[in-house]
Amino acid sequence: MSVNSLGAQERPQVLVVDDHPTTRKLMSAWLELSGYPVSQAEDGIRAWSAAQFDCPPIVVTDWNMPEMSGLELCRSIRRKLCNEDVYILVATSRDSGDDLSEAMAAGANDFLSKPIQEDEFLARIQNAENAIRQLQMKTELAEVDGLTGLLNRRSFLERSEAALEVTKQLGQPTSCLMMDIDLFKQFNDQYGHAMGDDVLRLVASIIKETSQNREIAGRLGGDEFCILLSEYDENEAILYADRLRKLIIDRSSELIGPHAVVRTTIGVSPFTAECRTITDLLELSDRALLSAKNEGRDRTQSHTGLQRQRLNEGDNATVGQFALLRSTSAEAIMTTGMAVYGEQELFRNTLASFLASNADSACVVNENRELVGMVSERDFLNALASRKELDAPLSDVMNGNIARFRLDTTAEKIWQTLQRTPMLRSVVVDGRGVPVGMIERRSLLRLLSEIEEI
Repeated sequence: MSVNSLGAQERPQVLVVDDHPTTRKLMSAWLELSGYPVSQAEDGIRAWSAAQFDCPPIVVTDWNMPEMSGLELCRSIRRKLCNEDVYILVATSRDSGDDLSEAMAAGANDFLSKPIQEDEFLARIQNAENAIRQLQMKTELAEVDGLTGLLNRRSFLERSEAALEVTKQLGQPTSCLMMDIDLFKQFNDQYGHAMGDDVLRLVASIIKETSQNREIAGRLGGDEFCILLSEYDENEAILYADRLRKLIIDRSSELIGPHAVVRTTIGVSPFTAECRTITDLLELSDRALLSAKNEGRDRTQSHTGLQRQRLNEGDNATVGQFALLRSTSAEAIMTTGMAVYGEQELFRNTLASFLASNADSACVVNENRELVGMVSERDFLNALASRKELDAPLSDVMNGNIARFRLDTTAEKIWQTLQRTPMLRSVVVDGRGVPVGMIERRSLLRLLSEIEEI
């Protein structure tokens, strides 16, 4: 489900929907003579079928059509696509206040009176084009990373999720690249943050240059970039990644000098059977990226290559460890004896029950019992030392740096997460976000000790 965006000079595409061939062809001819690309549909059913996958920014539809009326088409676009970027004009001979109110409630932006006059029709289309451009300018400001001009994290995830749904429906391959700039902090320290910003902009410009209609690129934060590659299998994605890395090396030598080229490390993963969402796909790419960084950076690592490497590089014990971790769920190794407090409870009132629990930390939940943070022995010690915090709610001092895992999360994924971010507290939550258990590192150690040799 996508909506065409407008380039700097190009005119927006218009979808003309009318069951009368003469009217439909006449409107299309007027539009084409004025420079608008046009697509046609002879009824609402065909228009909706096309719009679900690639909806033009402007839709002109007749009100009265068999099977699916213009208003039903309006409602489908607004409700199912959840899209305000489409400007819909309804052509009708009705002019009563009730009729116009009904059309507005269905999602129409404007009306065309029948019989349609060319001058009025093109004037309304021009108004629609201006409105679409203004809306897209505002949207871009909210969606784009200010430094690089790429999509920000939120927008990247939203667009990628939508693109992923389309490729899944069509049965097309999809791959993902996760990229870091090697030793970027050291680069900043040596050359200064202004030059560091120039490098980020340079990398982003090369990503834009290599990205066309099938790629969605974003800056996830810091020096981390991500690209979703629709219709790319893993081998094609690896070739794309290697070409991107070479371009960055070549261009950076021109910007900084031959002795300070910018090098990058990329993790590549295809959308596999173990993925459900874009978050799962990013996780696989991130695993490949982490492995490539551990091997020395300045390289591309694929998810499949990483799996093959794991099977070939170690002895049977290593293979056995991975197999055991993959076959064990969070539910099987979590501990259920834990303290849980509401975020508005006071430290003073929870101290006695916390000591009685013999736990080193406790979960903090909101009024819906959803996990929002944790408090630890250290937090209670600090509260006792200051005395003031004893009368503060737990929400004021709780720690939100938590790893949340579903009941069916594999022990392998938990192990990898804790390796990368060792300070995280790990909590298992159910489908509603309610904490049901905790993962202790000793549980993973106990699991791995079942292998004879580690």
